[in-house]
Amino acid sequence: MRLMLSAALSLMPAMAMAENPICAPTGEIVASAVDARKAGEDAPATITSITAEMTGDMAVYAPAVQPLVDWVYSLDEAQLAEDVAGSYVTQCEAQ
Repeated sequence: MRLMLSAALSLMPAMAMAENPICAPTGEIVASAVDARKAGEDAPATITSITAEMTGDMAVYAPAVQPLVDWVYSLDEAQLAEDVAGSYVTQCEAQ
């Protein structure tokens, strides 16, 4: 009985993380911003291009584009070599 309870409780954080619906879509925005920055695009052009691509279910996340792009462009260049979007999603799901 203790083993089953312990196993169930240990799965709860993972289940809670999977329920946060904003992390994956906003992580895609971060990934697009990182790619654009690496390609030499400036922040305003990145905001415009990512926002223009926000259609269907993703359209509700359009207000998040500008602050996420601003955040990506505030990172040190060296940090772009890391998995910025993956780290963002991990931190988002941990909240």
